[in-house]
Amino acid sequence: MCIDYSDLNNACPKDHYPHPEIDQKVQSLEGFQFKCFLDAYKGYHQVQMKREDEAKTTFHTERGTFCYQKIPFGLKNAGATYQRLMDKISADQIGRNIEVYVDDMVIKSRNEETLLHDVEETLKTLAKAQMKLNPTKCTFGVKEGQFLGYQISK
Repeated sequence: MCIDYSDLNNACPKDHYPHPEIDQKVQSLEGFQFKCFLDAYKGYHQVQMKREDEAKTTFHTERGTFCYQKIPFGLKNAGATYQRLMDKISADQIGRNIEVYVDDMVIKSRNEETLLHDVEETLKTLAKAQMKLNPTKCTFGVKEGQFLGYQISK
């Protein structure tokens, strides 16, 4: 199902929250021996709408009138809202042992001794924010993998 949010998007001011520079995120992995590539399950569809904004996403079907409780596809500020959320919940880790670009994350560890601690810290952070991962798109403790369309290797 596709809902046209043109009127709503036109009425909302553009959120200019910046997305990180992909090149900087990829380069920041240099020197880290172990990596864990993570993908959030359904991305910004996990983000709860403000109760007062739910009515703005109302749509009608033959079964009745409904509204979204999570951010739906098609809202122009969904990407910026999601990036802001991920930056906020990962603020203590970004640059140190994790990099985040929208719904793609990579845990970076210099050695095996810190790998488990970094994974545990990240999973606790995501659990606290009630963010779920897509297990079919996650890889743990590898030296090579894909991140933001780049093949990351030693």
